[in-house]
Amino acid sequence: MIIARYFRKKWIRVILLVVLIVFVLACMMPIIWTIMTSFKTRADFLVYPPLFVFQPTLENYFEVLNEANFIHAFRNSVIISLGVVLTSLLLGVPCAYGLSRFNFKGKAQIAFLMLSMRFAPAVVVLIPMFMIFRVFHLLDSYPGMILIYMLVNLPLVVWIMYGFFRDIPHEIEEAGLVDGAKHTFIFWRLVMPLVLPGLAATAILVMIFTWNELMFALILTGPNTKTLPLAIYQFISYSEISWGQLAASSLLAILPVAVFALLCQKYLVSGLTFGALKE
Repeated sequence: MIIARYFRKKWIRVILLVVLIVFVLACMMPIIWTIMTSFKTRADFLVYPPLFVFQPTLENYFEVLNEANFIHAFRNSVIISLGVVLTSLLLGVPCAYGLSRFNFKGKAQIAFLMLSMRFAPAVVVLIPMFMIFRVFHLLDSYPGMILIYMLVNLPLVVWIMYGFFRDIPHEIEEAGLVDGAKHTFIFWRLVMPLVLPGLAATAILVMIFTWNELMFALILTGPNTKTLPLAIYQFISYSEISWGQLAASSLLAILPVAVFALLCQKYLVSGLTFGALKE
Protein backbone atom coordinates (compact mmCIF):
# COMPACT_ATOMS: atom_id res chain seq x y z
CA MET A 1 0.00 0.00 0.00
CA ILE A 2 2.77 2.42 0.93
CA ILE A 3 4.76 1.50 -2.22
CA ALA A 4 1.70 2.04 -4.43
CA ARG A 5 1.08 5.44 -2.82
CA TYR A 6 4.75 6.38 -3.36
CA PHE A 7 4.67 5.53 -7.07
CA ARG A 8 1.33 7.30 -7.47
CA LYS A 9 2.77 10.49 -6.01
CA LYS A 10 5.87 10.11 -8.15
CA TRP A 11 3.82 9.76 -11.34
CA ILE A 12 1.77 12.80 -10.40
CA ARG A 13 4.96 14.81 -9.95
CA VAL A 14 6.29 13.62 -13.31
CA ILE A 15 3.04 14.58 -15.04
CA LEU A 16 3.02 18.00 -13.39
CA LEU A 17 6.66 18.52 -14.39
CA VAL A 18 5.91 17.61 -18.01
CA VAL A 19 2.90 19.95 -18.07
CA LEU A 20 5.03 22.75 -16.57
CA ILE A 21 7.80 22.23 -19.15
CA VAL A 22 5.29 22.31 -22.01
CA PHE A 23 3.68 25.45 -20.59
CA VAL A 24 7.06 27.21 -20.22
CA LEU A 25 8.08 26.26 -23.77
CA ALA A 26 4.77 27.57 -25.10
CA CYS A 27 5.32 30.86 -23.29
CA MET A 28 8.92 31.07 -24.48
CA MET A 29 8.15 30.17 -28.08
CA PRO A 30 7.73 33.79 -29.28
CA ILE A 31 11.13 34.69 -27.78
CA ILE A 32 12.76 31.57 -29.26
CA TRP A 33 11.23 32.33 -32.67
CA THR A 34 12.45 35.95 -32.50
CA ILE A 35 15.98 34.81 -31.63
CA MET A 36 16.01 32.35 -34.53
CA THR A 37 14.65 34.97 -36.95
CA SER A 38 17.30 37.49 -35.93
CA PHE A 39 20.03 35.08 -37.09
CA LYS A 40 18.34 34.12 -40.37
CA THR A 41 18.90 35.60 -43.80
CA ARG A 42 15.89 36.85 -45.73
CA ALA A 43 16.01 33.73 -47.93
CA ASP A 44 16.04 31.41 -44.92
CA PHE A 45 13.13 33.20 -43.29
CA LEU A 46 10.90 32.98 -46.36
CA VAL A 47 11.37 29.22 -46.70
CA TYR A 48 8.27 27.13 -46.00
CA PRO A 49 8.09 25.02 -43.93
CA PRO A 50 10.26 27.06 -41.53
CA LEU A 51 13.89 26.08 -41.10
CA PHE A 52 15.01 25.10 -37.61
CA VAL A 53 18.53 24.16 -38.75
CA PHE A 54 20.25 26.89 -40.76
CA GLN A 55 23.51 28.79 -41.13
CA PRO A 56 23.29 31.70 -38.62
CA THR A 57 24.39 35.18 -39.62
CA LEU A 58 24.97 38.48 -37.81
CA GLU A 59 23.98 40.53 -40.84
CA ASN A 60 20.71 41.70 -39.29
CA TYR A 61 22.45 42.98 -36.16
CA PHE A 62 25.08 44.84 -38.20
CA GLU A 63 22.38 46.52 -40.28
CA VAL A 64 20.46 47.58 -37.17
CA LEU A 65 23.53 48.92 -35.35
CA ASN A 66 24.62 50.81 -38.47
CA GLU A 67 21.31 52.67 -38.40
CA ALA A 68 21.99 56.08 -36.88
CA ASN A 69 18.33 56.46 -35.95
CA PHE A 70 18.41 53.28 -33.86
CA ILE A 71 21.45 54.34 -31.82
CA HIS A 72 19.97 57.81 -31.31
CA ALA A 73 16.64 56.32 -30.22
CA PHE A 74 18.42 53.94 -27.84
CA ARG A 75 20.16 56.88 -26.17
CA ASN A 76 16.86 58.79 -25.94
CA SER A 77 15.15 55.83 -24.27
CA VAL A 78 17.93 55.56 -21.71
CA ILE A 79 17.77 59.29 -20.87
CA ILE A 80 13.98 59.41 -20.68
CA SER A 81 13.62 56.15 -18.71
CA LEU A 82 16.20 57.11 -16.10
CA GLY A 83 14.67 60.57 -15.80
CA VAL A 84 11.19 59.11 -15.31
CA VAL A 85 12.38 56.62 -12.70
CA LEU A 86 14.19 59.34 -10.74
CA THR A 87 11.38 61.91 -10.79
CA SER A 88 8.64 59.34 -10.14
CA LEU A 89 10.43 57.99 -7.06
CA LEU A 90 11.32 61.45 -5.75
CA LEU A 91 7.68 62.53 -5.87
CA GLY A 92 5.86 59.25 -5.36
CA VAL A 93 7.74 57.81 -2.38
CA PRO A 94 7.18 60.79 0.00
CA CYS A 95 3.55 60.94 -1.16
CA ALA A 96 3.05 57.24 -0.38
CA TYR A 97 4.72 57.68 3.01
CA GLY A 98 2.46 60.58 3.87
CA LEU A 99 -0.68 58.69 2.88
CA SER A 100 0.34 55.66 4.92
CA ARG A 101 1.40 57.49 8.08
CA PHE A 102 -0.55 60.74 8.52
CA ASN A 103 -4.27 61.42 8.89
CA PHE A 104 -5.51 64.68 7.39
CA LYS A 105 -8.61 66.10 5.81
CA GLY A 106 -9.12 64.95 2.23
CA LYS A 107 -6.75 61.97 2.52
CA ALA A 108 -9.25 59.53 1.03
CA GLN A 109 -10.06 61.92 -1.82
CA ILE A 110 -6.39 62.41 -2.66
CA ALA A 111 -5.78 58.66 -2.62
CA PHE A 112 -8.78 58.05 -4.90
CA LEU A 113 -7.65 60.84 -7.24
CA MET A 114 -4.24 59.24 -7.56
CA LEU A 115 -5.80 55.87 -8.34
CA SER A 116 -8.34 57.36 -10.78
CA MET A 117 -5.48 58.57 -12.99
CA ARG A 118 -5.05 54.93 -14.04
CA PHE A 119 -8.73 54.36 -14.84
CA ALA A 120 -8.82 55.86 -18.32
CA PRO A 121 -6.79 54.49 -21.24
CA ALA A 122 -3.90 56.58 -22.51
CA VAL A 123 -5.66 57.45 -25.77
CA VAL A 124 -8.29 59.46 -23.82
CA VAL A 125 -5.74 62.03 -22.62
CA LEU A 126 -3.49 61.89 -25.67
CA ILE A 127 -5.10 64.75 -27.63
CA PRO A 128 -5.46 67.11 -24.62
CA MET A 129 -1.84 66.46 -23.66
CA PHE A 130 -0.75 67.16 -27.23
CA MET A 131 -2.54 70.54 -27.15
CA ILE A 132 -1.03 71.43 -23.76
CA PHE A 133 2.46 70.39 -24.84
CA ARG A 134 2.17 72.46 -28.02
CA VAL A 135 1.20 75.58 -26.05
CA PHE A 136 4.11 75.18 -23.62
CA HIS A 137 6.60 74.11 -26.33
CA LEU A 138 7.19 70.71 -24.76
CA LEU A 139 6.74 68.67 -27.92
CA ASP A 140 9.85 66.73 -28.99
CA SER A 141 11.72 67.57 -25.77
CA TYR A 142 13.22 65.53 -22.96
CA PRO A 143 11.42 67.47 -20.18
CA GLY A 144 8.10 66.95 -21.94
CA MET A 145 8.54 63.19 -22.35
CA ILE A 146 9.82 62.78 -18.77
CA LEU A 147 6.83 64.79 -17.53
CA ILE A 148 4.17 62.77 -19.36
CA TYR A 149 5.65 59.41 -18.37
CA MET A 150 6.10 60.60 -14.81
CA LEU A 151 2.40 61.55 -14.65
CA VAL A 152 1.43 58.13 -16.00
CA ASN A 153 3.67 56.17 -13.61
CA LEU A 154 3.24 58.27 -10.48
CA PRO A 155 0.01 56.53 -9.31
CA LEU A 156 1.74 53.18 -9.74
CA VAL A 157 4.65 54.31 -7.56
CA VAL A 158 2.35 55.73 -4.88
CA TRP A 159 0.14 52.67 -4.58
CA ILE A 160 2.94 50.13 -4.60
CA MET A 161 5.06 52.01 -2.07
CA TYR A 162 1.96 52.66 0.05
CA GLY A 163 1.75 48.90 0.61
CA PHE A 164 5.38 48.71 1.72
CA PHE A 165 5.15 51.63 4.14
CA ARG A 166 1.93 50.25 5.59
CA ASP A 167 3.67 46.98 6.50
CA ILE A 168 6.34 48.74 8.58
CA PRO A 169 5.43 48.77 12.31
CA HIS A 170 4.66 52.22 13.71
CA GLU A 171 6.64 51.34 16.85
CA ILE A 172 9.92 51.82 14.94
CA GLU A 173 9.10 55.45 14.18
CA GLU A 174 7.65 56.05 17.62
CA ALA A 175 10.90 54.82 19.17
CA GLY A 176 12.83 57.28 17.00
CA LEU A 177 10.56 60.16 18.05
CA VAL A 178 11.02 59.23 21.71
CA ASP A 179 14.80 59.40 21.22
CA GLY A 180 14.43 62.92 19.81
CA ALA A 181 14.84 62.16 16.10
CA LYS A 182 13.04 64.34 13.57
CA HIS A 183 10.62 63.03 10.94
CA THR A 184 13.13 63.59 8.13
CA PHE A 185 15.80 61.59 9.95
CA ILE A 186 13.31 58.77 10.70
CA PHE A 187 12.20 58.69 7.07
CA TRP A 188 15.68 58.53 5.54
CA ARG A 189 17.58 56.54 8.18
CA LEU A 190 14.97 54.19 9.64
CA VAL A 191 12.15 53.72 7.15
CA MET A 192 13.86 53.88 3.74
CA PRO A 193 16.38 51.09 4.44
CA LEU A 194 13.45 48.80 5.30
CA VAL A 195 11.67 49.42 1.98
CA LEU A 196 14.69 49.15 -0.32
CA PRO A 197 13.39 45.89 -1.90
CA GLY A 198 10.11 47.60 -2.68
CA LEU A 199 11.91 50.65 -4.01
CA ALA A 200 13.96 48.47 -6.36
CA ALA A 201 10.87 46.57 -7.54
CA THR A 202 9.00 49.81 -8.19
CA ALA A 203 11.93 51.30 -10.09
CA ILE A 204 12.17 48.23 -12.32
CA LEU A 205 8.45 48.31 -13.11
CA VAL A 206 8.50 52.03 -13.91
CA MET A 207 11.53 51.60 -16.15
CA ILE A 208 9.92 48.69 -18.03
CA PHE A 209 6.66 50.57 -18.60
CA THR A 210 8.52 53.67 -19.81
CA TRP A 211 11.00 51.73 -21.96
CA ASN A 212 8.23 49.87 -23.82
CA GLU A 213 5.70 52.70 -24.23
CA LEU A 214 4.72 53.52 -27.81
CA MET A 215 1.53 55.59 -27.97
CA PHE A 216 2.73 58.79 -26.27
CA ALA A 217 6.09 58.50 -28.03
CA LEU A 218 4.35 58.23 -31.40
CA ILE A 219 2.48 61.53 -30.93
CA LEU A 220 4.61 63.65 -28.61
CA THR A 221 8.14 62.96 -29.85
CA GLY A 222 9.99 64.05 -32.98
CA PRO A 223 13.40 63.66 -34.58
CA ASN A 224 15.21 64.78 -31.43
CA THR A 225 13.50 62.53 -28.87
CA LYS A 226 12.34 59.51 -30.86
CA THR A 227 12.43 56.49 -28.55
CA LEU A 228 13.35 52.86 -29.11
CA PRO A 229 9.85 51.47 -29.87
CA LEU A 230 9.55 53.98 -32.71
CA ALA A 231 12.98 53.02 -34.04
CA ILE A 232 11.89 49.38 -34.07
CA TYR A 233 8.64 50.32 -35.80
CA GLN A 234 10.56 51.83 -38.72
CA PHE A 235 11.39 48.31 -39.95
CA ILE A 236 7.69 47.90 -40.77
CA SER A 237 7.01 49.80 -43.99
CA TYR A 238 4.19 50.02 -46.51
CA SER A 239 5.95 47.78 -49.01
CA GLU A 240 7.53 45.16 -46.75
CA ILE A 241 8.42 44.03 -43.24
CA SER A 242 12.12 43.53 -42.62
CA TRP A 243 11.67 40.54 -40.32
CA GLY A 244 15.35 39.93 -39.67
CA GLN A 245 16.09 43.53 -38.66
CA LEU A 246 12.83 43.71 -36.73
CA ALA A 247 13.75 40.64 -34.68
CA ALA A 248 17.34 41.82 -34.12
CA SER A 249 16.27 45.30 -33.01
CA SER A 250 13.64 43.82 -30.70
CA LEU A 251 16.22 41.63 -28.98
CA LEU A 252 18.62 44.56 -28.64
CA ALA A 253 15.81 46.55 -27.03
CA ILE A 254 14.95 43.73 -24.63
CA LEU A 255 18.54 43.06 -23.57
CA PRO A 256 19.25 46.11 -21.32
CA VAL A 257 16.02 45.79 -19.36
CA ALA A 258 16.42 42.00 -19.07
CA VAL A 259 19.97 42.35 -17.73
CA PHE A 260 18.88 45.08 -15.31
CA ALA A 261 15.98 42.94 -14.07
CA LEU A 262 18.22 39.89 -13.63
CA LEU A 263 20.74 41.89 -11.61
CA CYS A 264 17.95 43.14 -9.35
CA GLN A 265 15.97 39.89 -9.37
CA LYS A 266 16.25 39.20 -5.65
CA TYR A 267 15.01 42.70 -4.84
CA LEU A 268 12.18 42.39 -7.36
CA VAL A 269 10.92 39.07 -5.98
CA SER A 270 11.29 39.96 -2.31
CA GLY A 271 9.83 43.39 -2.92
CA LEU A 272 6.70 42.20 -4.66
CA THR A 273 6.04 39.44 -2.14
CA PHE A 274 6.76 41.59 0.94
CA GLY A 275 4.91 44.76 0.07
CA ALA A 276 2.27 45.41 -2.53
CA LEU A 277 0.94 41.85 -2.77
CA LYS A 278 0.90 41.18 0.95
CA GLU A 279 -2.32 41.34 2.91
